[in-house]
Amino acid sequence: MKIECLICLKETAIPNNLNTQKYDGQITCRECGSLLQVKLVKSKVEQCKVVRAGHPSLSADEVLKAAREAKKEGKRFLRG
Repeated sequence: MKIECLICLKETAIPNNLNTQKYDGQITCRECGSLLQVKLVKSKVEQCKVVRAGHPSLSADEVLKAAREAKKEGKRFLRG
């Protein structure tokens, strides 16, 4: 299973040893090093928020564009 990092917007794999059916904990993005608090229920992301931001590889314009696209798709993000 993979999740999309809220900082760099790249997919990062969830370690195989985590129970994706019921998990509430932290995951580190392998791309930018951001620390994310995630809640997984039945292998779906229920909540995701930034605990500590890493170094984004996108410009501010790219981040805004991605946020607009996520909003159109109905994705919801929590602020840290």
